[in-house]
Amino acid sequence: MKKKIYYTIEKETDNTGESLTGNKNITVYEILDNEPKQLFSIDTDNKINSKEAIQEYLDDNGMGDDEFEMILL
Repeated sequence: MKKKIYYTIEKETDNTGESLTGNKNITVYEILDNEPKQLFSIDTDNKINSKEAIQEYLDDNGMGDDEFEMILL
């Protein structure tokens, strides 16, 4: 059975808040006792696929053998 994890994407803007910088922050959560718990956060380039960045983080941190369903919030 796949474990469900949830993620949000926040695209970074410049200090005027009007232009994108080309970077984004991906925050990954799990739900425990009906409450979201942050697992980790990734800063990456906007061009990189978010699910692939999450999977790479999971692989690099010993969780690559588990199967995850990734749900964008």
